[in-house]
Formats: sequence, C-alpha cells, structure tokens
Amino acid sequence: MKLTYNEIFNIFIEEFNKRNPKELDIYDEVLQEKLQKSPKTIQRYFELFQTKYNSIVEVKQRRKKTYKLITPIDLLGESLEHFEDIGWVFSMIQEGDPKTFKALEPYTQQEKHIYKFFTSPFEDLKELEKKHTFQRLKSIIKARGYAKIYFVDGKVLDNLKCLKLVFLDNNWYIAYVDNEENLAFGRFSFIQKVEYGSKYGSYQPSSVTKHLHFLENNIQNAMTLFYAPKQKAILQALPEVAHYFYKDMKKFLTSQRYIKTLEDGSVLFSVEYTQELEVLPFVQKWLPHIVVKEPQELQDVFRKKLQQALELF
Repeated sequence: MKLTYNEIFNIFIEEFNKRNPKELDIYDEVLQEKLQKSPKTIQRYFELFQTKYNSIVEVKQRRKKTYKLITPIDLLGESLEHFEDIGWVFSMIQEGDPKTFKALEPYTQQEKHIYKFFTSPFEDLKELEKKHTFQRLKSIIKARGYAKIYFVDGKVLDNLKCLKLVFLDNNWYIAYVDNEENLAFGRFSFIQKVEYGSKYGSYQPSSVTKHLHFLENNIQNAMTLFYAPKQKAILQALPEVAHYFYKDMKKFLTSQRYIKTLEDGSVLFSVEYTQELEVLPFVQKWLPHIVVKEPQELQDVFRKKLQQALELF
C-alpha cells in the first residue's frame, strides 16, 4: 500500500519520539521496515521534510546521514501550515495532556483563529472536515462574517458573529456572539444547517475583543455563562476519593483550588461557577463521594435534583 506524505511524516515523528536523543539516520532499520524503502529514498524524505520544517536538522560531522528533531511542539505547529488535512496531527497526540494543545496553539499560523482546544479532540477531525456545515463555519470564521444557524430543535439564530470552533467536554461547538452581545456555544451535532447571515460584510474585530478574551481565559466548560457573575462553591471529597483532590493533583475544573485536608482524610476544595449547571454535573459524576458544603442555595438545588432522580425509580 502506498503511503501518503502525511503518513510517512507521522512515522518519522513517532520514531523520533522513541529515540533519546531524538535522532534518526537513513539506515535506521525500523524506518526501512515500516516504509519498505531504501536508505537513499529515506534520505530524500528527510531532505523533503527538512525543507518544510525548521525543526528537522541534519547532524553534521557524522559518517552516516543523520537527522535530529528539535523543539517537537514547534514542528507540530509548523506542520499545520503545510498540510490541509490536519486530522492526523491531532491523532498523534490524542492521548496527550490537554496542555499540549494549549502549547500548540501559539505556533499555528494559517488556522490559529479557527480552532481552540480545551481537551484532546477524540472525534476524527479528518472526517468532520468533510462535512459541508463544518466547512461553511470555517469559511465564515475566516471572513469574520455573520452566520445564520438552523438547529435540529427548530431554533434559528441569525447574524451571529462566529469566533472559533471549540472542542470542549469531548464535543465540538461553535463559539459565537449573539445579537445581545453574549458569548454562547452551539453544539455542532445539534446544528442542521448553516448559511451566511442577513447582514452583509464583516464585523469589526474590536467588537468581539472581550468575548475572545473570555473564551481564552474564563471558559470552564460549555455551561460557563459570559454575562453572569462568578460564585464560589466549597466541596468536600470524602476519604475514598480524596487522593484525587490533593493539592498537587491534576485539576478536573480550571477554577478548582485545594483548601485543606481534614482529620478524617477528606479534602475540602473550592470551584467557581456562573450557574448551577456548570458545576453540578461534575458533582454528580462523583456521587456519593463528593458533598456540596457551600453555598446553601447550591445544596438546595442539588438536593432537589437528587430527589427528582429518586422518584423515577
């Protein structure tokens, strides 16, 4: 089977990342076996990728032709400039930490204003980009145009300022500014059709500065509200799960802050939220091992939801 340049490049990067230091030569047995190519052909591939990417350099003063990978994250960013099909790039780092995508964003050139990654995009972007609706949204974002979006529930919103395609909570969303100047999210799977809005021309970038800043710095999940003030909740992780919430452990919510460990081994921590739906689904996932301590209003809402759930059984 003939490999594409994308697939060959992917193999190169995989093998680079297995070596320490990150060096490969044209006689590398693994490369020869995977590519089924001669050293001379492998050298041509190295030279091709070297001309495209500053992060692959030839190592001098060696008997063998050897190449080294430097600043791998830069290379991934550079790759977005050269390949229209970028789904394979994300599949390479699919299992990585979300911080990888955060680090990758500043290096993307042509499409950095289109994508925003909060988590690893498990959905195949290559397949998604084949959809007309997805391409239409990309075109509107690039043009800073206005969009008219038809949702499957019959709702139609016109003259939306589309900001970015966002992968959040394991789903794709379109982040847009509505006619009331609120930042909102439309889940892509709930969109039936997209057209250009009834307004002609492009909106001014200055009109969405505060919305983009909020998107970059304040979004916790798809339920974060742009216009609502933040509230603070105090939660208690019981001893059975307390180790997941120690001070130096990975956070489940961006606003999560460790407070203290109690004598019984449980952990108190705080989270911020703009509405109950931003935090209660998280608490529900950890039932019965996380308890809402404050505020009372959040306790009452959660208790009511639990009672409604029990009545269904």
